[in-house]
Amino acid sequence: MDDLFRFLFRAFDVAPEYTSTRCLAVTQSREACSRCRDVCPHQAITIQREVEIDDVDCSGCGLCVQVCPSQALEPKASYQPGHDLRCSQVAGQAQSMVCLGRLQSSDLLRLLGHRDRLTLARSDCADCPIGSAAMIDAVAGLVADTEALAEVHGRQIAISVIETDRLDKPREGGSVSRRELLRGGWRGAQQGTAAMLAPLDPGEEQDGDLPAELQRRYRLIELAEPEPDKLVPWRLPRVGDGCIMCPVCTDVCPTGAFGRDFTSHEGDGAVLELQPERCVGCDACVQACPVNVIDMDEKVSWQELSGGTVEAYRRSPDEGIEGGAAR
Repeated sequence: MDDLFRFLFRAFDVAPEYTSTRCLAVTQSREACSRCRDVCPHQAITIQREVEIDDVDCSGCGLCVQVCPSQALEPKASYQPGHDLRCSQVAGQAQSMVCLGRLQSSDLLRLLGHRDRLTLARSDCADCPIGSAAMIDAVAGLVADTEALAEVHGRQIAISVIETDRLDKPREGGSVSRRELLRGGWRGAQQGTAAMLAPLDPGEEQDGDLPAELQRRYRLIELAEPEPDKLVPWRLPRVGDGCIMCPVCTDVCPTGAFGRDFTSHEGDGAVLELQPERCVGCDACVQACPVNVIDMDEKVSWQELSGGTVEAYRRSPDEGIEGGAAR
């Protein structure tokens, strides 16, 4: 019977996708990061050589996704854009999802569509059989992050997270009227709707080596066409004086954002390079740096983010280099 239940649960798998090469518990050590295990309300996560998620014990709440700094855990979310959303513990006719913790910022923007208001309905998280009270702060942080992304587009949005027993579908707003259809034709109406939706839809990810949400986040900022000096919601590492050009930051970076170049600058030292668009802002390099010269900075301009590979640090030839060959 236990095997039967296990089979049935796996048939409706709600556990997040896991990419071990981006996991800080793998790229650094089990002691370096255990956030997913610590936050899981059902003890469904263990960390051995990799993160292991029990298919039966996992409720699919998404809390582990929300706290994973390197986006090694990614949710499986299904929803209809342009509509409000309720968690599975809230009754009603509005579309539902197992738990709001499965959402990410790009999901909320897609749910908004061309509207400026969105309602997310949750139950009493503190007494929920799926998540826990930690979900309240997690979703609040998600909403704040989404608002920052919308601001790049000059959009003022209002996402309400309410505790309620029921959420029904509201009357559809912003639909094209019969008169508008007759005036402009169906094709024109479709084009107008697509134009309204496009700025908040990042499309699909392209690089299988990078977290999907990281790619969508970059695409959302890119679609806004910000001015070069405009600050954008992104975090990047700053490398200060004293860098010994060791390979630690390049080794622990879960997305390969850091690299060392010893070949292109012969006689002019070595360069620690950074690909800003690949940086997930996980702090792994900050924590692992043996000489403590790396800090994270949230003041990042669009020009810096979109300008391609940059020099994070240049070391002169007489300073010496630790760690051998280039990585």
